[in-house]
Formats: sequence, structure tokens, C-alpha cells
Amino acid sequence: MQSSAQTKQNSDREVELEALAEMESRMESKKGGRSRAGEPLPSAYLPPAKVERKFLLGEIPKVLGLDGGCRVEQGYLAVEKDGSEVRIRKTEKAGALFVKNATGPGQVEVEVSLTAEQTAALWPLTEGRRMSKVSHKVDVAEIPFTLDLYEGQLNWLRIAEAEFPGPTAAEAFTPPAWFKREVSDLVAYKHSNLARE
Repeated sequence: MQSSAQTKQNSDREVELEALAEMESRMESKKGGRSRAGEPLPSAYLPPAKVERKFLLGEIPKVLGLDGGCRVEQGYLAVEKDGSEVRIRKTEKAGALFVKNATGPGQVEVEVSLTAEQTAALWPLTEGRRMSKVSHKVDVAEIPFTLDLYEGQLNWLRIAEAEFPGPTAAEAFTPPAWFKREVSDLVAYKHSNLARE
């Protein structure tokens, strides 16, 4: 006969395995751009490739009025040398699992929504690879940016980040003066490297 602690542990493990199985099932259907039968998937099934640009911030203009924002906790389940990663993001309202392929042009990221139970079951696996921040959504030169104000040991760090639909749009953006330095290609500023406790 199992104790209540063993029953709870088994239940937590089942939730964790369900979350991973669901993610694997969704990813398997898109793996390598092929269906389960091995046929190429129509491009409509694959997320579009995006180009990300990231900037260190100087003094943020008061006119932006950064009140509130959304507190985000992010933890990493796996990070590969080629830049591929699996991470969990938690906000007050939701949890999500993100799978990203290697960095560079044509990078693809897939998001899978998680229930509160799935998030709680997977979160302990990210211990030692976490960070938190308050994110604000703003438009800069008509481009939607996220301004991240980091917490804890990273409370000195402020980064603006945007995803562009392709290289042409990314290269056309001219950053304002309060964007101090572009760090898009600097490995030290990848979230997976910042998430070290």
C-alpha cells in the first residue's frame, strides 16, 4: 500500500510525463518539416523564421511610462552547444514550454501551453538555470519591442528585444540613441547564459 507522499510523487511524475509526451507529440509532427508518415509538411504547418535583434538600454525615456509590466520567470530544461534549447516560462496567468532550434538565420521556435499542474511539475527540473524579469511591451519606430528589466543578481541589466519577419526588416531598423549597444550576436547575453543562479 502506497503512502500519501508516494501517491503524490507518482501523480506529479504522471503530470510531468504527460506534459513531455504532449510536447513530443506536437514536435514529432513537425520534426524536420515532415509528417509522421515522412511526407514533407506544407509550409503552413511550420512557424515562420524570425530574426531577433537585442540591445542594451541606457536611460529609458520617461515618456514611455513603464508602469506595471508583466513579471516573467524563465527556467531551462536543456541547452545545447548549437543554441538549441528547451525552456519553461511562467507568468502569473500562464505557463508555457518553448523549444527553439539552433541560433542563426532561419531560427524556429515552437510554444506549447502548459497547465498550472504541468508547469509546477516541470519547474523543479530547471533549478540552477533560472532568471526573472519584468517585461514591458512598447513600440519603437513602429516596431513592437519588449523591454526587459531584470531582477535579482541581474537587476542592473535592461534589454530591448524585437523579432523581425526576416533579415531585410531587421537590417532596416535604426535603433534610437537610448539603445546603447546591440548584443544580438553576443553569447553572454543569451537568456540561457544569464539564467545561472
